[in-house]
Amino acid sequence: MRHALACLFAITTTVSMLAAPTAEVLRVRDWRAKNEKQILAELFQLISLPNLAANRADILKNADLLTAMFEKRGFAVTRFETKGNPVVFARKTSPAAKGTITFYIHYDGQASDPKEWTRGAPFAPAAYKGDTRVDLQSISGPIDPDLRIYGRSTSDDKGPIIALLAAVDGLASANATLPWNINVVLDGEEEGGSPNFTPAMIANADRVRGDIAVVVDSPRHPSGLPTVYYGSRGGASAVIKVYGANGDLHSGNYGNFVTDPTMALAKLLASMKDDKGNVVIKNFYDDVVPLTAAERRAVDEIPNVDQQLLEEFGLMRQEHPESRIELQHNRPTLSILGLEAGNVYTGTRSAIPGSASARIEMRLVNGLSAAKQLDRLEAHVREQGFFVINQEPDAAMRRTYPLIARFTRNAGGYGVAKTSMEDPRTVTTANAIRALDQRLVQMPTIGGSLPFSTFSDTLAMPTIGLAVVNFDNNQHAANENLRVGHLWEGIEIFAALLTMQK
Repeated sequence: MRHALACLFAITTTVSMLAAPTAEVLRVRDWRAKNEKQILAELFQLISLPNLAANRADILKNADLLTAMFEKRGFAVTRFETKGNPVVFARKTSPAAKGTITFYIHYDGQASDPKEWTRGAPFAPAAYKGDTRVDLQSISGPIDPDLRIYGRSTSDDKGPIIALLAAVDGLASANATLPWNINVVLDGEEEGGSPNFTPAMIANADRVRGDIAVVVDSPRHPSGLPTVYYGSRGGASAVIKVYGANGDLHSGNYGNFVTDPTMALAKLLASMKDDKGNVVIKNFYDDVVPLTAAERRAVDEIPNVDQQLLEEFGLMRQEHPESRIELQHNRPTLSILGLEAGNVYTGTRSAIPGSASARIEMRLVNGLSAAKQLDRLEAHVREQGFFVINQEPDAAMRRTYPLIARFTRNAGGYGVAKTSMEDPRTVTTANAIRALDQRLVQMPTIGGSLPFSTFSDTLAMPTIGLAVVNFDNNQHAANENLRVGHLWEGIEIFAALLTMQK
């Protein structure tokens, strides 16, 4: 896998040499080459601040540092206070502006256990080349683009913030005339579903709205090519809890007598998919809006990386071998993200648990609503013979129904988002990036979920997604990292966007 992706990256590099970056971008490239340590030092400073959304004190320290960083570049910075964490809003105007470009990036991060990290620590960033730690201060000359910076949020999403700031610095150094006013919206709750973000955007729509929105998040396509996307999946989730006896019971004395809730739950979960991996819940796929002809052509032009991913993940085949991964992004998913029932470790007591629970997640695509899909899931549970409730069962229920399941809908989650890849403004934005590298991956929909719809639907802005970081960045996991070469390329992408002609 590594070798195959290295070959793809080599091809990408060769193609990029045939592209034609603008004079402004080339000057930014020269500026970056002279200021690499300074850029990385600022990245290290930002990564060093813990940024779990649930810890407001830490989040406010991040907001303070980001405010200082943007004000240093001449942005006017304000905070939109919410019921949760603040949205940091930065604006920089240009006398020659013919329009406004609005960037969305988040600054909160996932929880992390330092004991799981083998490269640095979550908030003690470190540089590595392979397994060797590298002291950046000892480097003279250009920094190896294959170095990786390890730390929580290096790629998701603090690295892109630094890339944007460096692009602004490089353009200022080049005395470039910017044809855009710049809005930057920094979300402090994305990893928790951004529960307060959309209301803040509605309340401040006149300040946030621009001619084009660029949602910056997600890794690049595994081919390594520059990547844009035109939509994101929505999400819906629920917890199903199946009941047996009103307490744990001795497995020898009461096995074959009481209902085993774990077995009942396992059968219920198995009933939701067939042997080919298709969801068999009634009407599950009915409302899916198919890809347009233009979107199918875009997918056909993307390098096929299915086999490389199978090698990387240690798998013999994908769940749907008849269809490549990018097409599967336009199908809804149903996944079991967690199971809980008794204990699995040797030496624990031998008891049939009184209940068993599963957390189910669905990723939704164009045409689907969370409420309707959850209704279909709940109806399926009933069809399997369960009496469905939304609270703990009482004694009368237990004595009346042989199979009982509590169905709890989880609040929150992002809505489905989709915008046109044929809108003249998204076309202009994509072409500005394409000028850096003749090959550009255009994803109709990415697999993940984020507040894309806040801009595309709520604010009714032409919206495009931008993926900057390396696909193998371990986001949300231990050893999250950012390849330095992707950071350098991200700086040039932002410079191209900031200087593109309307």
